[in-house]
Amino acid sequence: MGREPSKVWMVHTVIIVQINFNLMAKERNSEFHFGAMDRGATPYFHGRSRILMDFREILSNVRASKKGTIHLIYGAPGSGKSALLDQCKTIAVGEGWDSVYIAVDAFWDPYKLLNSLDQDQKYLGTESVHQVGIKGIYSWMRKRTRPQRTVKSILEDRGKPLLLLLDEAQVLGYENVPPIGHEVDMLVALDFIHNGKMGRPIVLLAAGVGTSLSALEALNISRFGDGNTVELGELSETSTRAVIRDWIIKDGLAKGDPTEWIDAIEKDTYRWPRHVHSYAIRAGKYLRENDGVMTSEGLREVMEKGMRGRIHYYRQRVRSFYVDEVKHLAKAISGYPVGVAFDRLDILSPLSRIYGESEAKKIFDRFMEKGVIAAKGEDGYVVPMPSMHSWLVDAYVKGRDKDT
Repeated sequence: MGREPSKVWMVHTVIIVQINFNLMAKERNSEFHFGAMDRGATPYFHGRSRILMDFREILSNVRASKKGTIHLIYGAPGSGKSALLDQCKTIAVGEGWDSVYIAVDAFWDPYKLLNSLDQDQKYLGTESVHQVGIKGIYSWMRKRTRPQRTVKSILEDRGKPLLLLLDEAQVLGYENVPPIGHEVDMLVALDFIHNGKMGRPIVLLAAGVGTSLSALEALNISRFGDGNTVELGELSETSTRAVIRDWIIKDGLAKGDPTEWIDAIEKDTYRWPRHVHSYAIRAGKYLRENDGVMTSEGLREVMEKGMRGRIHYYRQRVRSFYVDEVKHLAKAISGYPVGVAFDRLDILSPLSRIYGESEAKKIFDRFMEKGVIAAKGEDGYVVPMPSMHSWLVDAYVKGRDKDT
């Protein structure tokens, strides 16, 4: 008679599987992390007032109806999605909502969900184990024999209105998400949230690149209400200048009139939130280190470092592609002015001649997934960052790719 597998071994297996999943998620999202200088929540936020006003209205409507909904913010990498999530979280907390960030696996793993909700010790479940050693392992194994709570039942727990924040929502469309055997768990949870079946005020605020919308549609989440999907682009001129001014005056403690610095930085960022942050944070750092004195030499140094950061960002966006794949994309868009939509076949045709139709479609989808190109309504596709369109043509068609 064969030996029964050790329950301690089973515990180790569960832990290893969870670690491996977390490592995969980290690897998949590694392209979004380029260092503290260029990524992270900004202390100075301006703009998006219409979006934030609509979000307040959504919270009010959901609270009044005691139902739920899914709200999606999507846009190219660097369009300010994470910063906007933080602003929405602040608004919700101020209006009495519980508000927590969750990982995608919280939609099928009740333990992961409980861990996310447990920040203020409000959602402690009987499944949680706080002991270590043999006693803790025995307690965990004993509780595993009981009927376990589901993601749906946890979310149905009554309490304050709940805002769930999911960043990098495009992960919902990745292969093996959810893992085999957990499809129903996730579909039920999303359906009950989106269609207000939880019996409590609950909003899932998701943010990701453009493929997040198609990922949700593939999960039968397609009937979004008016204002429940928002596509982010560049900031307004007023908002851009306000953010730069804050970094120069509040962070850099600049002495004198900052207009010259603001003019130069605003022009070079194309009002793209990630670029605005990248240039402005360097300006603040330079001024702090130089007693707030603004000079022509200092501005030149800031602009050179900002440009290098911007080009580094573009290279990161295409680093997972073969050079010839990017060259075909750059050549295809070289005949189009910046911001003018091109046809899908402009990209697929040259790729299909080399790789075949099936592989060409996969490459095109990866361009979409990485935010290199994005749909422009019914007009076609564009490189969502105007300055990246120009860089692609310069670097891969004209052969001009310099750091400065």
